[in-house]
Amino acid sequence: MIADAAATVDALRRQDAAVGVWGCGHIGASAMYYFSRQGVRCVGYDIAQSRVDEIQRGQFLSTDVVPSGRLRAEVENVRATTDWRELIDQKIAVHLVCVPTERGAEPSSASLEDVMPLIAEVVRAGDRGLTPVVIIESTIQPTWLDTVVLSQLQAAGLRPGVDVHVGAAPRRDWFSGTEHSLENLPRIVGGVTPHATKIITAFYGLVCREIVPASDAYHAAFTKVIENLLRFQGLVLANSLALAYPQYDMTHVLALASTKWNIPLYHPSLGVGGHCIPLAPRYALAEGGPDNPYLRPVRDAVEFNARYFARLYQERLRDLLHDCRSIVILGLAYTADAKMHKLSPALDALECLKDTPRLRVHDPYYSAEDIDDICGVATLDFPEDLHDCDGIVLVTPHTAYRQADVSRVIRPGAVIVDNFGTWRDADLPAGVRYHEVGRRYPEDSRPSVSGREPLSALTA
Repeated sequence: MIADAAATVDALRRQDAAVGVWGCGHIGASAMYYFSRQGVRCVGYDIAQSRVDEIQRGQFLSTDVVPSGRLRAEVENVRATTDWRELIDQKIAVHLVCVPTERGAEPSSASLEDVMPLIAEVVRAGDRGLTPVVIIESTIQPTWLDTVVLSQLQAAGLRPGVDVHVGAAPRRDWFSGTEHSLENLPRIVGGVTPHATKIITAFYGLVCREIVPASDAYHAAFTKVIENLLRFQGLVLANSLALAYPQYDMTHVLALASTKWNIPLYHPSLGVGGHCIPLAPRYALAEGGPDNPYLRPVRDAVEFNARYFARLYQERLRDLLHDCRSIVILGLAYTADAKMHKLSPALDALECLKDTPRLRVHDPYYSAEDIDDICGVATLDFPEDLHDCDGIVLVTPHTAYRQADVSRVIRPGAVIVDNFGTWRDADLPAGVRYHEVGRRYPEDSRPSVSGREPLSALTA
């Protein structure tokens, strides 16, 4: 039976059908939040009981200790479970696949391979009034649509395009706040068949203000990889330029270059972190093949980034920090105001500075127990304990760091390495050696040239 786009949307609006969400991490939980607020009944499955309990309490992103109220709501049309069989009787019209697709710093289809047989069984055993749609929201290699998704459905006796529709709609929004939300950003969607694309387009129209249909699911999935790859290449180039031209204030040069209409603003940094951008080139390389000669620039960028912080430390930061006996790394998260530290440059800094006699880490979104478990070091009370530090490495531009009056507690003569210029305009005590990444050393005798600077800190 071929499902009609309007029939699927109407059934969801009437709550005669539901959205099934496979994986209730950042992607899955936030999808449930937005669709449930439009009156759509949502049922989530996750292997972690703690995530299920949080969602049942309306805490859709409680894995992130973010300012109060973000992606939290009291809703009656959401449920979550650790038993996937409970989805069989829920009349699931749309299955959103939001499972992790990486392990460490490498792409991995393992979780997708684990969950697809379960989805196939729910589709086979569920209500047959509407032909269900399986949509991959996780970042994937496009070929996984054939080798994992379609093959698993076919192995269960399901005919794609007849018994089940398949598509991709990768997430490019930020999980909290309103500026870059799921509602506001253009949503790329694509089905394996044109009919699937129409159904998926109508479905996301319930929440997203702008839908951009791709020619098919493969191109939709690859768009996420390529847009993050473009960002990765730019960030790596900015970091390499700062090392290549130490005689220049490359932060200033890049800010000036960004005034041209078609050049983004890049800021040299302590490293590229996060779930998506550092992994994008690895998805691209895997999709293109290990011996693809045209991907040499991508391979070079991956190799450079893998050893970047150690090289930056040896060539630029060691002279500033080598005499410091008590250093604090401020910010474990890779991005501001979130509890996410995957591939954070703070971890590379921790490794390079591990021989410091007294090394500590602070992040307002991580407890002392969290920091001990992740980093194996102690934390401190911010900002009061800064007076006890002769070295400060400010990694993450958290609001707490931007708003704190640090001038009264930082000791004269301390060294500050500032990733994104968070304290660039702070009234620091006399004798403080302040270095913003990408700029000249503080003792450089050449005159500084003023110019347009970034209006806000960038996350890498």
